Amino acid sequence: MTTQVTKNKWITVAADSINQYADGINQIYQEELEGIIIRQVFSLEEMLDVQQQLETHKLATHEVRYGQTLGQIIVNIGKDNSEYLQNSQRFREELTTIFQIDFEAKLENTFSQMSGDRNIELPKENGQAYSPATIRFVQPKKGGIPPHTGNEFLDNSAYDYLKSIGKVVNGLSYFIVISKPEKGGELVLFDIPQEHLSKQETDSKNIRLAKQQLDSCPQRKIVPETGDMIIFKGGNIMHKIAEVYGNKTRITLGGFLALSQDDKKIYYWS
Repeated sequence: MTTQVTKNKWITVAADSINQYADGINQIYQEELEGIIIRQVFSLEEMLDVQQQLETHKLATHEVRYGQTLGQIIVNIGKDNSEYLQNSQRFREELTTIFQIDFEAKLENTFSQMSGDRNIELPKENGQAYSPATIRFVQPKKGGIPPHTGNEFLDNSAYDYLKSIGKVVNGLSYFIVISKPEKGGELVLFDIPQEHLSKQETDSKNIRLAKQQLDSCPQRKIVPETGDMIIFKGGNIMHKIAEVYGNKTRITLGGFLALSQDDKKIYYWS
């Protein structure tokens, strides 16, 4: 079911105070919260360094309609994910170079403070780890990232293993702002009227019908700053990234989160 956006279910908290929401990830799952903005998970100086590393290393990117991505997204791979797993290992090494720290340790430490004492893990298939994130470059005047929910991609066979180990339906999305654009690029959440909500979480027909109503739906814009992290229920909240304007590309790094089937772990991947 696509979730309605409720303003008072969003919270903003400083990175050094996130332990106030010690079960925050599960609270988003349970819809006690819809999202969390965590201020300054990375400092502005750290993000400027990351931007410099991206410029210096000129790593191979994938062309997409809104710009480029660095790192492979699992939904694009089909059932045979051997290439994805190989690329994931290479991208994990590239992330350590880009951030000049143990990026995964930093990310897992942040998630663990909101995990309800659950273990934080990258999924592993046949002993090979999934990618922790993807970097997205949303370029000016390319239309932004169109409206979508995470649920609409779950019928893809690439998700078969993840569905066997995690509660990926109505799961969470996360991203960190590496570079803000001059204008635009906001996270836009749509408040879809009840009569247009789907009874089947991944029902493509109902998702299409919901998208046809978006022009008349109330919207809320979330505008994180450089270094901030957003965690929200992207699985069933219809959302988009607004078009970017000016000369600067919007650069973010992010992926997805899901509770394990036994509720003892939190998986993250892209």
